[in-house]
Amino acid sequence: MARVQADPITAALAHPTRRNLYSTLLNNSEMSTVQLQSTVNVDRYNLYHHLKKLASLNLVENHRDVGRARWWRISTIVDIPGIIKPTNNNVNINEPSGGFSAKHLSEINAGVHSISLEGSRDKVGAKLLFEKLAEDLGIELAIPWNFVPGKIVLIEEEK
Repeated sequence: MARVQADPITAALAHPTRRNLYSTLLNNSEMSTVQLQSTVNVDRYNLYHHLKKLASLNLVENHRDVGRARWWRISTIVDIPGIIKPTNNNVNINEPSGGFSAKHLSEINAGVHSISLEGSRDKVGAKLLFEKLAEDLGIELAIPWNFVPGKIVLIEEEK
């Protein structure tokens, strides 16, 4: 099987855990390793592995150490589809830039159910599930290769 060649930054941020770390740090001026670990929900070894990769590409930096705590922040902001750069502290990067927003969903006169996808395995599994479902149903699903779902929203049909 041939390997896909891509820009190193795009390839690094295509990984769900790295993308989640990067987008989390975009919305915060800095976060400690412990804060990042609880937010991204990975073990410490994997967290450092992914932070090291992001740091090697100069996307994040360990800018200070306090005792045993390491503090991380964004060092370079890059344009990556699906990650919205913050313009102020109130930006929610999980809000879609197009399509349905929370406001649109609240206006639908039907039951709306949201499932948050916590870990990278959940996210990758959900993406593969929807790709397979679309293939089985003959639906053309134009999901970019670097798309990583954060939630699944189910909309109940009106009866």
